[in-house]
Amino acid sequence: MVLMRIIAAKFVRLTHFLVFIYLIIGWVLPWWQAWVIHLSLTIITRIHWRMNHRRCIFTTWEVQLKGEEFVEDHEEGWFVKEVFEIVTNWRPSTTFVRRLMMAWMYSAALLSGIRLFLN
Repeated sequence: MVLMRIIAAKFVRLTHFLVFIYLIIGWVLPWWQAWVIHLSLTIITRIHWRMNHRRCIFTTWEVQLKGEEFVEDHEEGWFVKEVFEIVTNWRPSTTFVRRLMMAWMYSAALLSGIRLFLN
């Protein structure tokens, strides 16, 4: 049972990472369907964070599967901080990550919207 929870937690983390990557580069993809999904997913993600106490459902699932307790850091941007730290060896502040995510997500969604409009 413990092994299944570990595998499930790793699967959730992988899914979280794939969604994260899609939110970053979805507007670049060459298909209009990708832009529709990207624009919708970005808006849904922002609303979800607001409705779920600034916590992503993937973070919630991963923490529960690992049997850990939520800490203050497990809020909006926690996963982005984790990825940022792995890539740069620097763990940014929550404020920095929130501002970066908001700017990037809305800019990328706008680009998807523009591409849809021009298509």
